[in-house]
Amino acid sequence: MSSLLDAIDQPHVQLVLRLVLGGLLVLAGVSKLVDRPAFRRAVAEYEVLPAALERPFATALPWLEIATGALLLLGLATNAAAALAAALFLSFGLAIGVNLARGRSFDCHCFGSVQRDPIGWAALLRSAALVTAAVAVAAGASRFGALDAAVFGADGLPPASEVIPIVFVAAVILDLLVLLPETLSFLDTLSRARAPHRHHHANGRSAT
Repeated sequence: MSSLLDAIDQPHVQLVLRLVLGGLLVLAGVSKLVDRPAFRRAVAEYEVLPAALERPFATALPWLEIATGALLLLGLATNAAAALAAALFLSFGLAIGVNLARGRSFDCHCFGSVQRDPIGWAALLRSAALVTAAVAVAAGASRFGALDAAVFGADGLPPASEVIPIVFVAAVILDLLVLLPETLSFLDTLSRARAPHRHHHANGRSAT
């Protein structure tokens, strides 16, 4: 356990986590702004907020996600931004968990219209993983690759040759987090669409 914590606290790992969290939040916020009416309907669909708070929440959340994500990507006020990110991901997980307990199923709208991913245990586990990652960044003291280091530290920013591979790794992880659920959802929909056809074909053969 201690070796895992030591690995997470490594500067390069901290940078990957920060970039992934920041990228997810910016993408989530922008995608919600693209179709604001749809996101307002999504907030209402969760049925976890009083009706009077649904519209203000739907209006403010995308901007909060973008601002928090931008701070993480830049590495400014990193600890505070990561703590806020942890609170956001925790609130998303609680909303999903409440609706799972109610036996409800609908699109999670985690990334607005960019991704179609029904709420479920996979979405809940993803939220828990993101909360854990955000807490690790908030608790970490690494300023590697962060503007905080240039503003408040003595070492400044590391050379681009050291940062670019980490940015690439973070981009791959970000793609997997966003595109993998979409791919799995598409394959499930395709499988269900083919099921009646296979059943009809089987009945046709048995009839002959």
